[in-house]
Amino acid sequence: MNTGNTQGYVLTFRCINCGNHEVFASYPTEDIELENQIRRRIYQVSCNSCGWKGDACGLSAIRISHTTELKARAAVQGLGLWA
Repeated sequence: MNTGNTQGYVLTFRCINCGNHEVFASYPTEDIELENQIRRRIYQVSCNSCGWKGDACGLSAIRISHTTELKARAAVQGLGLWA
């Protein structure tokens, strides 16, 4: 299994259970995508603070960051993303 780095986006959400901004989703992609394309997706997320798990719409993301530090394994498995 490839464990190299790839680029993509990290989305930050506010937790609907505890209110903290500790809910994250990664969206691996090799291409630069328009913000509206990222926001229209549904992501599987979990809160790092209280442990809540569920789905979050990209429209409710409070921050979208581009990164080159995502693991390639996540890109292959599609973790945290519903099409």
